[in-house]
Amino acid sequence: MNKRLIKTAQFFEHKTATNADGTRLRARRNGATKIWKTRPDDFRIPVKHGLYDYGYIDHDNHLDWVSV
Repeated sequence: MNKRLIKTAQFFEHKTATNADGTRLRARRNGATKIWKTRPDDFRIPVKHGLYDYGYIDHDNHLDWVSV
């Protein structure tokens, strides 16, 4: 994902994780992207997937996700 998608994308799909029905794991943005001034390459996107699960897409795991 590039900087524009990191700031604007609303929906994401995981490349390898699947749901119980076999479809790709989907997540939606749940807040604003956090970007640090002192570490410009680091970011954190809060996401929600499923009914009760929350998490983050960040600079460590962003290669596992694609924007939809």
